[in-house]
Amino acid sequence: MSPARPPQRVAAVDALRALALLPVVAVNWVGYPALPDAGPLSPPASDEGLVAQALSWLLHALVAGKGIALLAFLFGYSQGLSQTRGVDALVKRRRRLAKMLTLGLLHGSLLYMGDILTLYAVAGSLLAIWAGHSMAKLKLRIRVLIALNLAVIGFTVVLANLPLAGEPSVPFTAPAPWAEWTLRNAGHFTATTIAFMTLGIPVPLLLMTGGLMAARLRLFSHPRWEPALRRWSRRWLWPAVAVNIAFTSLLWPGLRDGDGFVTGRYAIFYLYPTMLLLSAAVPALVLRMRRDPRLLEALAPLGRHTLTLYLFSSVLSFALFSGAGLSWQPGTLVTTGLALAYWVGGLLLARARGPRPLPLERWLSR
Repeated sequence: MSPARPPQRVAAVDALRALALLPVVAVNWVGYPALPDAGPLSPPASDEGLVAQALSWLLHALVAGKGIALLAFLFGYSQGLSQTRGVDALVKRRRRLAKMLTLGLLHGSLLYMGDILTLYAVAGSLLAIWAGHSMAKLKLRIRVLIALNLAVIGFTVVLANLPLAGEPSVPFTAPAPWAEWTLRNAGHFTATTIAFMTLGIPVPLLLMTGGLMAARLRLFSHPRWEPALRRWSRRWLWPAVAVNIAFTSLLWPGLRDGDGFVTGRYAIFYLYPTMLLLSAAVPALVLRMRRDPRLLEALAPLGRHTLTLYLFSSVLSFALFSGAGLSWQPGTLVTTGLALAYWVGGLLLARARGPRPLPLERWLSR
Protein backbone atom coordinates (compact mmCIF):
# COMPACT_ATOMS: atom_id res chain seq x y z
CA MET A 1 0.00 0.00 0.00
CA SER A 2 1.53 3.32 -1.08
CA PRO A 3 1.65 6.23 1.36
CA ALA A 4 -0.92 8.97 1.05
CA ARG A 5 0.28 11.94 -0.95
CA PRO A 6 0.11 15.47 0.42
CA PRO A 7 -2.32 17.95 -1.15
CA GLN A 8 -1.18 19.88 -4.19
CA ARG A 9 -1.44 23.24 -2.40
CA VAL A 10 -0.73 24.03 1.22
CA ALA A 11 -2.00 27.42 2.37
CA ALA A 12 1.02 27.93 4.66
CA VAL A 13 3.37 27.53 1.68
CA ASP A 14 1.45 30.16 -0.28
CA ALA A 15 1.55 32.49 2.74
CA LEU A 16 5.30 32.03 3.16
CA ARG A 17 5.80 32.70 -0.54
CA ALA A 18 3.85 35.95 -0.12
CA LEU A 19 6.07 36.98 2.79
CA ALA A 20 9.20 36.13 0.78
CA LEU A 21 8.18 38.51 -2.00
CA LEU A 22 8.57 41.59 0.24
CA PRO A 23 12.31 41.25 0.98
CA VAL A 24 12.99 40.30 -2.65
CA VAL A 25 11.38 43.50 -3.96
CA ALA A 26 12.85 45.67 -1.18
CA VAL A 27 16.41 44.41 -1.72
CA ASN A 28 16.15 44.61 -5.52
CA TRP A 29 14.93 48.21 -5.39
CA VAL A 30 17.14 49.51 -2.59
CA GLY A 31 20.15 47.76 -4.11
CA TYR A 32 19.56 49.09 -7.63
CA PRO A 33 22.11 51.95 -7.42
CA ALA A 34 24.83 49.39 -6.54
CA LEU A 35 24.44 47.57 -9.86
CA PRO A 36 26.27 46.18 -11.72
CA ASP A 37 29.41 45.75 -9.62
CA ALA A 38 28.18 45.64 -6.02
CA GLY A 39 25.18 44.59 -3.96
CA PRO A 40 22.93 43.07 -2.85
CA LEU A 41 22.14 46.44 -1.19
CA SER A 42 23.33 49.98 -1.72
CA PRO A 43 24.83 51.94 1.16
CA PRO A 44 22.79 54.93 2.34
CA ALA A 45 23.82 58.25 0.86
CA SER A 46 25.94 60.46 3.12
CA ASP A 47 23.19 63.10 3.32
CA GLU A 48 20.35 60.70 4.26
CA GLY A 49 20.81 60.89 8.02
CA LEU A 50 20.71 58.45 10.93
CA VAL A 51 17.23 57.09 10.23
CA ALA A 52 18.25 55.97 6.73
CA GLN A 53 21.45 54.45 8.13
CA ALA A 54 19.46 52.54 10.76
CA LEU A 55 17.05 51.27 8.11
CA SER A 56 19.95 50.23 5.86
CA TRP A 57 21.52 48.34 8.76
CA LEU A 58 18.20 46.60 9.39
CA LEU A 59 17.89 45.63 5.73
CA HIS A 60 21.43 44.21 5.73
CA ALA A 61 20.91 42.32 8.99
CA LEU A 62 17.39 40.92 8.81
CA VAL A 63 16.05 41.35 5.26
CA ALA A 64 18.74 40.78 2.61
CA GLY A 65 18.83 37.20 1.38
CA LYS A 66 15.77 36.11 3.35
CA GLY A 67 13.39 36.28 0.40
CA ILE A 68 15.50 34.51 -2.22
CA ALA A 69 16.54 31.78 0.23
CA LEU A 70 12.97 31.17 1.40
CA LEU A 71 11.70 31.06 -2.19
CA ALA A 72 14.32 28.42 -3.06
CA PHE A 73 13.21 26.29 -0.11
CA LEU A 74 9.55 26.70 -1.10
CA PHE A 75 10.42 25.83 -4.71
CA GLY A 76 11.65 22.45 -3.49
CA TYR A 77 8.68 22.10 -1.15
CA SER A 78 6.27 22.71 -4.03
CA GLN A 79 8.04 20.12 -6.16
CA GLY A 80 7.62 17.67 -3.30
CA LEU A 81 3.89 18.40 -3.20
CA SER A 82 3.52 17.67 -6.92
CA GLN A 83 5.45 14.42 -7.12
CA THR A 84 2.85 12.65 -9.23
CA ARG A 85 4.39 9.66 -10.95
CA GLY A 86 4.22 8.93 -14.66
CA VAL A 87 5.72 10.13 -17.91
CA ASP A 88 3.08 12.83 -18.42
CA ALA A 89 3.77 14.37 -15.01
CA LEU A 90 7.53 14.43 -15.67
CA VAL A 91 7.00 16.02 -19.09
CA LYS A 92 4.73 18.68 -17.57
CA ARG A 93 7.29 19.44 -14.86
CA ARG A 94 10.08 19.79 -17.43
CA ARG A 95 7.89 22.01 -19.60
CA ARG A 96 7.19 24.24 -16.62
CA LEU A 97 10.91 24.54 -15.83
CA ALA A 98 11.67 25.33 -19.48
CA LYS A 99 9.10 28.13 -19.39
CA MET A 100 10.62 29.47 -16.19
CA LEU A 101 14.08 29.40 -17.78
CA THR A 102 12.76 31.33 -20.78
CA LEU A 103 11.21 33.96 -18.53
CA GLY A 104 14.41 34.19 -16.52
CA LEU A 105 16.61 34.71 -19.56
CA LEU A 106 14.33 37.40 -20.96
CA HIS A 107 13.95 39.07 -17.57
CA GLY A 108 17.68 39.05 -16.86
CA SER A 109 18.69 40.24 -20.32
CA LEU A 110 16.12 42.98 -20.82
CA LEU A 111 15.14 44.25 -17.36
CA TYR A 112 17.20 43.20 -14.35
CA MET A 113 20.59 41.52 -14.31
CA GLY A 114 19.93 40.12 -10.81
CA ASP A 115 17.27 37.69 -12.07
CA ILE A 116 16.72 34.61 -9.88
CA LEU A 117 14.41 32.63 -12.17
CA THR A 118 17.25 31.39 -14.37
CA LEU A 119 19.17 29.98 -11.43
CA TYR A 120 16.03 28.46 -9.91
CA ALA A 121 15.07 26.83 -13.22
CA VAL A 122 18.50 25.24 -13.64
CA ALA A 123 18.68 24.15 -9.99
CA GLY A 124 15.10 22.86 -10.25
CA SER A 125 16.03 20.78 -13.28
CA LEU A 126 18.87 19.18 -11.31
CA LEU A 127 16.53 18.63 -8.38
CA ALA A 128 14.02 16.88 -10.65
CA ILE A 129 16.64 14.26 -11.52
CA TRP A 130 16.76 12.98 -7.93
CA ALA A 131 13.28 14.06 -6.79
CA GLY A 132 12.16 10.43 -6.70
CA HIS A 133 15.08 9.25 -4.57
CA SER A 134 14.58 7.84 -1.11
CA MET A 135 15.03 10.00 1.97
CA ALA A 136 18.31 8.24 2.69
CA LYS A 137 19.68 9.24 -0.72
CA LEU A 138 18.41 12.80 -0.28
CA LYS A 139 20.22 13.03 3.06
CA LEU A 140 23.39 11.99 1.25
CA ARG A 141 22.76 14.70 -1.35
CA ILE A 142 22.41 17.24 1.47
CA ARG A 143 25.81 16.24 2.89
CA VAL A 144 27.45 16.51 -0.54
CA LEU A 145 25.90 19.93 -1.13
CA ILE A 146 27.09 21.18 2.26
CA ALA A 147 30.62 20.03 1.38
CA LEU A 148 30.38 21.79 -1.98
CA ASN A 149 29.22 24.98 -0.29
CA LEU A 150 32.21 24.91 2.04
CA ALA A 151 34.53 24.43 -0.94
CA VAL A 152 32.86 27.31 -2.80
CA ILE A 153 33.26 29.58 0.23
CA GLY A 154 36.98 28.88 0.34
CA PHE A 155 37.36 29.40 -3.40
CA THR A 156 35.41 32.67 -3.47
CA VAL A 157 37.38 34.03 -0.51
CA VAL A 158 40.60 33.36 -2.44
CA LEU A 159 39.16 35.04 -5.54
CA ALA A 160 38.04 38.05 -3.50
CA ASN A 161 41.62 38.55 -2.29
CA LEU A 162 43.05 38.66 -5.81
CA PRO A 163 43.80 42.12 -7.24
CA LEU A 164 41.19 43.26 -9.75
CA ALA A 165 42.14 45.06 -12.92
CA GLY A 166 40.06 47.47 -14.95
CA GLU A 167 37.81 50.42 -14.31
CA PRO A 168 34.50 50.18 -12.42
CA SER A 169 31.48 49.60 -14.63
CA VAL A 170 29.08 52.40 -15.49
CA PRO A 171 26.23 52.34 -12.92
CA PHE A 172 22.89 51.20 -14.28
CA THR A 173 21.33 54.37 -12.91
CA ALA A 174 23.46 56.56 -15.22
CA PRO A 175 21.37 57.98 -18.10
CA ALA A 176 21.92 56.05 -21.32
CA PRO A 177 20.07 55.22 -24.54
CA TRP A 178 17.86 52.14 -24.24
CA ALA A 179 19.93 50.01 -26.63
CA GLU A 180 23.21 50.83 -24.90
CA TRP A 181 21.74 50.20 -21.45
CA THR A 182 20.21 46.90 -22.53
CA LEU A 183 23.46 45.71 -24.07
CA ARG A 184 25.37 46.45 -20.85
CA ASN A 185 22.69 44.85 -18.69
CA ALA A 186 22.64 41.71 -20.84
CA GLY A 187 26.42 41.45 -20.72
CA HIS A 188 26.53 41.68 -16.92
CA PHE A 189 23.60 39.26 -16.62
CA THR A 190 25.44 36.72 -18.78
CA ALA A 191 28.65 37.05 -16.76
CA THR A 192 26.95 36.79 -13.37
CA THR A 193 24.77 33.89 -14.53
CA ILE A 194 27.84 31.92 -15.63
CA ALA A 195 29.46 32.65 -12.26
CA PHE A 196 26.34 31.58 -10.36
CA MET A 197 25.95 28.41 -12.41
CA THR A 198 29.53 27.37 -11.69
CA LEU A 199 29.90 28.58 -8.09
CA GLY A 200 26.48 29.54 -6.77
CA ILE A 201 24.36 26.55 -7.70
CA PRO A 202 25.00 24.53 -4.47
CA VAL A 203 23.19 27.08 -2.26
CA PRO A 204 19.77 27.06 -3.98
CA LEU A 205 20.09 23.34 -4.62
CA LEU A 206 20.72 22.75 -0.91
CA LEU A 207 17.67 24.82 0.00
CA MET A 208 15.50 23.14 -2.64
CA THR A 209 16.53 19.68 -1.51
CA GLY A 210 15.68 20.63 2.06
CA GLY A 211 12.29 21.85 0.86
CA LEU A 212 11.71 18.62 -1.05
CA MET A 213 12.47 16.55 2.05
CA ALA A 214 10.22 18.78 4.18
CA ALA A 215 7.35 18.24 1.74
CA ARG A 216 7.88 14.48 1.87
CA LEU A 217 7.45 14.72 5.65
CA ARG A 218 4.46 17.10 5.29
CA LEU A 219 6.30 19.39 7.68
CA PHE A 220 3.89 22.33 7.35
CA SER A 221 0.63 20.40 7.21
CA HIS A 222 0.84 17.35 9.48
CA PRO A 223 0.06 18.05 13.16
CA ARG A 224 2.58 15.51 14.42
CA TRP A 225 5.43 17.93 13.63
CA GLU A 226 4.01 20.84 15.62
CA PRO A 227 5.77 20.04 18.96
CA ALA A 228 9.13 19.60 17.24
CA LEU A 229 8.72 22.80 15.24
CA ARG A 230 7.78 24.71 18.37
CA ARG A 231 10.80 23.41 20.31
CA TRP A 232 13.18 24.18 17.47
CA SER A 233 11.93 27.73 16.92
CA ARG A 234 11.96 28.53 20.65
CA ARG A 235 15.50 27.25 21.02
CA TRP A 236 17.10 28.78 17.94
CA LEU A 237 15.12 31.85 16.82
CA TRP A 238 16.80 34.45 19.03
CA PRO A 239 20.31 32.96 18.75
CA ALA A 240 19.85 33.02 14.96
CA VAL A 241 18.71 36.65 15.09
CA ALA A 242 21.78 37.43 17.21
CA VAL A 243 24.09 35.77 14.67
CA ASN A 244 22.61 37.82 11.81
CA ILE A 245 22.87 41.03 13.83
CA ALA A 246 26.46 40.31 14.87
CA PHE A 247 27.48 39.44 11.30
CA THR A 248 26.12 42.71 9.92
CA SER A 249 27.33 44.82 12.84
CA LEU A 250 30.91 43.59 12.43
CA LEU A 251 30.87 44.59 8.76
CA TRP A 252 28.69 47.66 9.13
CA PRO A 253 31.35 50.41 8.98
CA GLY A 254 32.46 49.12 5.58
CA LEU A 255 28.93 48.42 4.38
CA ARG A 256 27.82 51.92 5.40
CA ASP A 257 30.71 53.51 3.49
CA GLY A 258 30.40 51.25 0.43
CA ASP A 259 33.84 49.67 0.89
CA GLY A 260 34.25 47.16 -1.95
CA PHE A 261 36.31 44.68 0.07
CA VAL A 262 33.75 44.57 2.90
CA THR A 263 30.71 44.41 0.62
CA GLY A 264 32.38 41.54 -1.19
CA ARG A 265 32.79 39.68 2.10
CA TYR A 266 29.14 40.35 2.90
CA ALA A 267 28.04 39.04 -0.51
CA ILE A 268 30.06 35.83 -0.03
CA PHE A 269 28.74 34.97 3.43
CA TYR A 270 25.36 36.63 4.01
CA LEU A 271 23.21 33.70 2.86
CA TYR A 272 24.63 31.37 5.54
CA PRO A 273 23.41 33.31 8.61
CA THR A 274 20.24 33.78 6.58
CA MET A 275 19.66 30.03 6.35
CA LEU A 276 20.18 29.66 10.10
CA LEU A 277 17.60 32.36 10.78
CA LEU A 278 15.07 30.93 8.35
CA SER A 279 15.39 27.46 9.88
CA ALA A 280 13.95 28.91 13.11
CA ALA A 281 11.78 31.75 11.80
CA VAL A 282 9.83 29.72 9.23
CA PRO A 283 8.53 27.17 11.79
CA ALA A 284 7.58 30.07 14.08
CA LEU A 285 5.66 31.72 11.23
CA VAL A 286 3.87 28.49 10.32
CA LEU A 287 2.81 27.94 13.93
CA ARG A 288 1.65 31.56 14.19
CA MET A 289 -0.50 31.18 11.09
CA ARG A 290 -2.05 28.03 12.51
CA ARG A 291 -3.04 29.98 15.63
CA ASP A 292 -4.31 32.95 13.62
CA PRO A 293 -6.19 31.77 10.48
CA ARG A 294 -6.92 35.41 9.58
CA LEU A 295 -3.21 35.97 8.93
CA LEU A 296 -3.12 32.87 6.75
CA GLU A 297 -6.19 34.00 4.82
CA ALA A 298 -4.71 37.44 4.27
CA LEU A 299 -1.33 36.22 2.97
CA ALA A 300 -2.04 32.99 1.09
CA PRO A 301 -3.79 34.58 -1.96
CA LEU A 302 -0.71 36.70 -2.70
CA GLY A 303 1.46 33.58 -2.68
CA ARG A 304 -0.34 32.35 -5.79
CA HIS A 305 0.71 35.40 -7.83
CA THR A 306 4.35 35.98 -6.86
CA LEU A 307 5.81 35.25 -10.31
CA THR A 308 3.87 38.02 -12.03
CA LEU A 309 4.44 40.46 -9.18
CA TYR A 310 8.17 39.69 -9.05
CA LEU A 311 8.58 40.33 -12.78
CA PHE A 312 6.40 43.45 -12.74
CA SER A 313 8.49 44.84 -9.87
CA SER A 314 11.45 44.70 -12.26
CA VAL A 315 9.43 46.55 -14.91
CA LEU A 316 8.83 49.31 -12.36
CA SER A 317 12.45 49.41 -11.18
CA PHE A 318 13.58 49.61 -14.82
CA ALA A 319 11.18 52.49 -15.50
CA LEU A 320 11.95 54.40 -12.29
CA PHE A 321 15.59 53.76 -11.45
CA SER A 322 17.46 52.68 -14.58
CA GLY A 323 19.43 54.98 -16.85
CA ALA A 324 17.13 53.97 -19.70
CA GLY A 325 14.18 55.12 -17.59
CA LEU A 326 13.86 58.05 -15.21
CA SER A 327 17.24 57.55 -13.46
CA TRP A 328 15.50 58.35 -10.17
CA GLN A 329 17.53 57.79 -6.99
CA PRO A 330 15.16 58.57 -4.11
CA GLY A 331 17.28 57.11 -1.28
CA THR A 332 16.90 54.25 1.18
CA LEU A 333 13.85 55.51 3.10
CA VAL A 334 11.71 56.34 0.09
CA THR A 335 12.69 53.24 -1.88
CA THR A 336 11.95 50.93 1.05
CA GLY A 337 8.59 52.66 1.50
CA LEU A 338 7.81 52.19 -2.20
CA ALA A 339 8.68 48.48 -1.97
CA LEU A 340 6.39 48.07 1.04
CA ALA A 341 3.58 49.92 -0.76
CA TYR A 342 4.05 47.67 -3.80
CA TRP A 343 3.79 44.56 -1.64
CA VAL A 344 0.65 45.84 0.09
CA GLY A 345 -0.79 46.60 -3.34
CA GLY A 346 -0.07 42.98 -4.27
CA LEU A 347 -2.02 41.82 -1.23
CA LEU A 348 -5.00 43.92 -2.29
CA LEU A 349 -4.78 42.72 -5.89
CA ALA A 350 -4.62 39.08 -4.81
CA ARG A 351 -7.65 39.58 -2.59
CA ALA A 352 -9.57 41.13 -5.48
CA ARG A 353 -8.53 38.38 -7.92
CA GLY A 354 -9.56 35.55 -5.63
CA PRO A 355 -8.71 32.12 -7.11
CA ARG A 356 -8.21 33.49 -10.64
CA PRO A 357 -4.49 33.30 -11.58
CA LEU A 358 -2.65 36.20 -13.15
CA PRO A 359 -1.53 35.71 -16.79
CA LEU A 360 2.00 34.43 -16.15
CA GLU A 361 0.87 31.95 -13.50
CA ARG A 362 -1.82 30.70 -15.88
CA TRP A 363 0.70 30.32 -18.71
CA LEU A 364 3.25 28.57 -16.52
CA SER A 365 0.73 26.03 -15.26
CA ARG A 366 -0.41 24.93 -18.72
